[in-house]
Amino acid sequence: MDMKVKYLIMPVAALWFSACTEKTLEPITDSLGKPGVVTDVKVESIAGGAIVSYRIPNSEDILAVKAVYTLSHGKETESVASFYENKIKIEGYNDTKSCTANLYVVNRAQELSDPVEVAFTPLESSLSKAVKTVSIIQDFGGAQYNWRNVDKVPLTLEFLAQDSLGQMQTMRIMTSEADSNRYSLRGYDAVPRCFGMIIRDNFENASDTIYPPDGKITPLFEEKLDKKNMVVMKLGSDASFTNWEGMDSYLIDDDLETFGHSASNSMPAAFTIDLGCVAKPSRVVMFQRKFSDSYYNWGNPLNFEVYVFEGEGVPAQSGDWSEWKKVMDCQVVKPSGSPSGTVTDEDVAAAEEGHEFAFDLSQEPLRYIRIKFLDTWGASAFCHPAEVDIYGEVVD
Repeated sequence: MDMKVKYLIMPVAALWFSACTEKTLEPITDSLGKPGVVTDVKVESIAGGAIVSYRIPNSEDILAVKAVYTLSHGKETESVASFYENKIKIEGYNDTKSCTANLYVVNRAQELSDPVEVAFTPLESSLSKAVKTVSIIQDFGGAQYNWRNVDKVPLTLEFLAQDSLGQMQTMRIMTSEADSNRYSLRGYDAVPRCFGMIIRDNFENASDTIYPPDGKITPLFEEKLDKKNMVVMKLGSDASFTNWEGMDSYLIDDDLETFGHSASNSMPAAFTIDLGCVAKPSRVVMFQRKFSDSYYNWGNPLNFEVYVFEGEGVPAQSGDWSEWKKVMDCQVVKPSGSPSGTVTDEDVAAAEEGHEFAFDLSQEPLRYIRIKFLDTWGASAFCHPAEVDIYGEVVD
């Protein structure tokens, strides 16, 4: 054998044998002995758990303190706090029964101290508080869900509706930490139907299915108002949306390829719609213009306000704002929350479906609606919405 080849084979073989040998995870440092226990333990009950404070042993190799405990649904779990902390949070309980946890000191050699048992009684969980606030009521085309999340923790909401076979089906799942929430399921005929809701937390706790008090809800009749009867009015304080290939009439022409475009330095920019009939409105649906093959950019609406006419007869030609009552503050939300220039499939789907903003159910029938755009996704000095739909029930 050629000697050069021989000397090449030998180191390669050595590497192969080395790679085949089993590796074991070693402790960070050599053991200095089993760690001591925490002392001076104090317990404060919180929603769904407790905060335990303590004093750690005076030893240079302490790494962390670990709490091991079993939650209400039977799953054993643990929390860990570094040696820089003097307290640890125990959470995830969904009842207020007395319970215990074991605290262990962990050293850098991954050795555990003897356990120190602490007893506590959790306060009412954030999930339980939220469940008590749920109301499911009649809405246009479906049911409206209202709830509170007073502790502002992450909760997962599952919205259910009865299908044509009488089975409850999941129609939407969302996660929210907001204090006050409202969501509507729509698209149902005005016949009695079961609607429900399930709330979950991040610790595998879940509510029972929550139903409305009477079991079923009859959705209010709703339809998309006919745009053949509508007209964009030209009030004195409104902006012109007939600029750069845009037209006022394109705002209500049922064509997402066209758009209205306000002039430069026209923000805030308002326009007024005469519905051509008196209707009890249920919602406004705002559509973005697909600009440069994307959404959430340039002059697409970000924040806007919705006003209703409170005067008698016809609005003043001057556009006097004292005749108008603001009923909604609206923000076009980008579901992914991704930075400018990044648009996900979820974002595109939301834009194509249109951004929905609901009137309060107490809103009286009306004929005139005014929309004022405040700013845009591109911080532009102009605005170019593609389309506005109005839903509700015609009453006259």
